[in-house]
Amino acid sequence: MAARQNIPAQLRLKEIQIQSLKGISNCTITFPADRKVTAIMGMNGSGKSTIIHALACCYKPRNKTSKENNRFSDFFTPHDDNNWRDSGFTAHFYAGNLDNQGNKISFVPTAAPNDTFTQVYAKVSRWQPVYARRPVKESLYLGLQTLGTLSDDLAASRHAKYVSQSFEPANIKQKILESMCRVLEADYSDLMTCTTSSGYTFSKFTKNGITYTEHTMGAGEKRVFEVLKAAHDPLLRPNGLLLIDELDVLLHEKAFKKLIEELISIAEDALLEIVFSTHRESIVQFKRAINIVSIFNMGTGIQAFPRVSADALRQLTDIQPEMVSVFVEDELARTVINVLLEREALTDKVNVELFGAAENSAVVLAGLMLAGEDINKVMCVLDGDVHRTVSERHKIVNKCLTGTDKREQRRAVMNRIFEFSLADFPQKGAPEYNHKRWFEAIDPATISAEESAEYIKLRGFSRSINGLADWHDYYEKLNHFARKSNIEHTVLSYISKYSPAWDDYISAIRQEIIVKAAELE
Repeated sequence: MAARQNIPAQLRLKEIQIQSLKGISNCTITFPADRKVTAIMGMNGSGKSTIIHALACCYKPRNKTSKENNRFSDFFTPHDDNNWRDSGFTAHFYAGNLDNQGNKISFVPTAAPNDTFTQVYAKVSRWQPVYARRPVKESLYLGLQTLGTLSDDLAASRHAKYVSQSFEPANIKQKILESMCRVLEADYSDLMTCTTSSGYTFSKFTKNGITYTEHTMGAGEKRVFEVLKAAHDPLLRPNGLLLIDELDVLLHEKAFKKLIEELISIAEDALLEIVFSTHRESIVQFKRAINIVSIFNMGTGIQAFPRVSADALRQLTDIQPEMVSVFVEDELARTVINVLLEREALTDKVNVELFGAAENSAVVLAGLMLAGEDINKVMCVLDGDVHRTVSERHKIVNKCLTGTDKREQRRAVMNRIFEFSLADFPQKGAPEYNHKRWFEAIDPATISAEESAEYIKLRGFSRSINGLADWHDYYEKLNHFARKSNIEHTVLSYISKYSPAWDDYISAIRQEIIVKAAELE
C-alpha cells in the first residue's frame, strides 16, 4: 500500500477541479494567492451552492461547526435517485506556515517543490478520503438555515420567557457591534444572548437606545448579524475558511456593498479565506479587491469565468445574427468601442458586451463554436497589454480546444481575437496610462472653439496626476477633479477626434467592425 502524503500544517485554497459533482463536470475554479475573498456568481441552478458545499467538505475541522464534521453526506445526502457514486473533485492547496510579525499574521508559502498539496475527494462505495484523514483546518459554513427570525415563527410565543446574559467573549462582542454599526449605519451598543428554559437561544440587541430581541427583528438585519458573527468567530482566527451561501439574500444594495467591504477588512485582519455565492451584479465593483468567478452553462457544460459578471455571460446565449457581437475585457474597453461606433454611426449594428479576464476570450469563442453558434461576426478584443504575441494566444486557445481534430476550430478562434494597439506598457494599467499620454499630447490649437475651455481645464487636471503605482486608478483620480458622470467617454472622445494616436489604437478593430457591419446590409 502506498504511503499517505504528509499533510502540511497550514493550507490555503489554490484551485478546485470538479470532475463530476451534481451536474457540474470538468470545471476548474482558481483562488489567487493575493485575494482573500472570493465571490462565485451564477444564475439559479448553475451550481454555486454545489461548489460551496464541496469546499465545506474539504477539511476536517478542529471543532464542530455548523455541520458536524462537515461530512459529504450532510451536503450530498444519498437518496433513491442519487447515491452520488462516481462523484469526485480535486482540490489543490497552497502549503505554507504562519508568520507573526507584530500584530499582523501572514501566510508564508513553502518553497518549491513542496509549495502545493493536492487532495482527491471521490465516492465509489464511500467517500474518500476517510473523514479523519482530511486536512485539518477550522471552517464554517453559513447557509440559508439561519434566515428566519422569531418574528416569522408562528410558535414564537414558546420563547416568551428567557434569561439574558452578555454575549461572550467580550472582545468578539465589541467587534461584532462595531461591524454592525458600519454595515447598517446604526448605533448598536449592546448584544446579549437569551436562553429559554428548554435551552433555545436567540439574540437581543440595543440599537439607537432601543432594546429588542429576535421577536421584532428584521430578516435582513438578522442575516447581517449571522454573517458578521461567523466572520468574527475566534475559532476561524487565523487562517480559517468561511463559506457563505447566497450572501446577498434579504439585503438592500447599500447594506450588501458595506457588508462586502467589512468582510474584506475582516479577512485581511484575521487572515481568513472567505468564499461566498451571490446573484448580485453590483459585486463587479469590487473586482480589484476580491476574486470574482462566474459560472455559466455554455450548452456544453459548466464553465468558470474569472473576473466577469454573470449578467455579461447571459449574453452568450443571446448572440443576435443580425448584429456584430464585440466582447471586451471591461467597461473602459466597452467605452472605447462605443466611442468608435458613435464616430462610424454603427451603434445600431454592433452589440458590445464583456468577457472579463483576457484568457476568457478563447473560452467565449470556443464555447460559442462548440454550442453550434457561427462566430464569423463575433469579435473578442483584448486590452493590448497581455497575450500580445501569437504564441501567447495559441496557449490560451489550446487550453479550450485540445486534440488534433480541433485544429480548424483553433484557427477559427484565433482569427476572431483582436487587440487594441498600445504604445507604452507600465506595470499596471497600460490602457489608462496610454489614454492619459495621448489626451495630454493633443494640440490645443486643433480643438474646436466650443470644446477648448473644457479641454484646457481637463488637461490641467490630468497633468497633475503623476507617479501612480497602478494606472487603473487614473480615471478615478481625474474624476475627483472633473466631477463628470462619464469622464472616460469624455477623454476618449477628445482622443478620437483630435489625437493621431487614435487611428493606430483601434485601426484593426475599426476595419473589422466596418467589414462585418457591411455584410449585414
